[in-house]
Amino acid sequence: MKKKVLVIEDEEEIRKDIAKILSINGFEVFQANNGKEGINVALTVIPNLIICDIMMPEMDGLSVLQELKKYPSTELIPFIFLTAKSSRQDIREGMNLGADDYITKPFDFDELIAAVHKRIEKAEATEKKFNSKYEMLANSLRSYMPHEVRTPLNIILGLSDFLRKHYDQTSYNEARSILQNINESAKRIQRLFENYLFFSKLQLIISNPDEVAKLRQKKTPLADFLIRDIVVYSAGNAGRSNDIELDLEEANLAVPEDLFMKTIEEILDNAYKFSERGKPIKINSNISNDYYFIHITDFGRGMTLEQISSIAPYIQFERDIYEQQGSGLGLAIVKAIAKIVGGEILIKSQPNVYTTVTIKFPILKSEK
Repeated sequence: MKKKVLVIEDEEEIRKDIAKILSINGFEVFQANNGKEGINVALTVIPNLIICDIMMPEMDGLSVLQELKKYPSTELIPFIFLTAKSSRQDIREGMNLGADDYITKPFDFDELIAAVHKRIEKAEATEKKFNSKYEMLANSLRSYMPHEVRTPLNIILGLSDFLRKHYDQTSYNEARSILQNINESAKRIQRLFENYLFFSKLQLIISNPDEVAKLRQKKTPLADFLIRDIVVYSAGNAGRSNDIELDLEEANLAVPEDLFMKTIEEILDNAYKFSERGKPIKINSNISNDYYFIHITDFGRGMTLEQISSIAPYIQFERDIYEQQGSGLGLAIVKAIAKIVGGEILIKSQPNVYTTVTIKFPILKSEK
């Protein structure tokens, strides 16, 4: 199928010459002699690329680009400006608005065709990459959602039904053990939905600069004491108290306390899940260059570089090999928190050897 190119140019001779050379090179060409007409044509035919003059009467090219960015169907269309100016300011303004390229008049037609091919190929590669990630996400959702809900739900239904039918023949200790399993399975489902809602909230915050600015004004005093409290509580619940090695430096952070706590909890939760009991989990911290670095290392399954780069909500690795009690949301939540507070998450790992997750948080100015 031919690629569609829209040419918006008020000078008829130039517009027709461009249309002719594009047609010769296999493109389906649409023309508009002013900005307003160009917008209407773009919204109607949804071209694969737009070539637009900057200097036009009534509505210039910059205004055309701004208007098309408002519509989901046209906001991502590659945009090449034609300009008689060589002014850097003119070019910079167009690129800042989202133009993909510019060509200065008078131009060589070979240069124009090369630019058109380059921008269409780049857009197709970007779309292909997006579709690949979307398909991976969809497949992961299809595989994990039924499992993550069905497995604990089946435990709850099965054990509660057993207890209902055999209550009189069940000993106190056995009943207590069954109720414990039911309770843990219910909490597993609860945590799944709570994390889903929490991640959705973080995405809304990220899209709101005012909300981000407010959160960056909040603080976490005595971060080292808070880490210690979280570790003691969570390790006890996971049966890993004897595996913990702590070496923490004092710090007060420019981070909301609830987000800080959530970060530590999620990283520790992964460390407990993906390493065996009896293997150490090391937590240490230090201050460097106005940031507080928290390093959490476990000696379990580890991750490949490809897996690290693919971290996203609902993405799990090697589900067909390992039983994973988690939705893949944990590290995605940590990444979102780091983005909100002006921090960073760094992961180093070697499969079947170790994983170190480092969180970098800004410290309070008074400590700088």
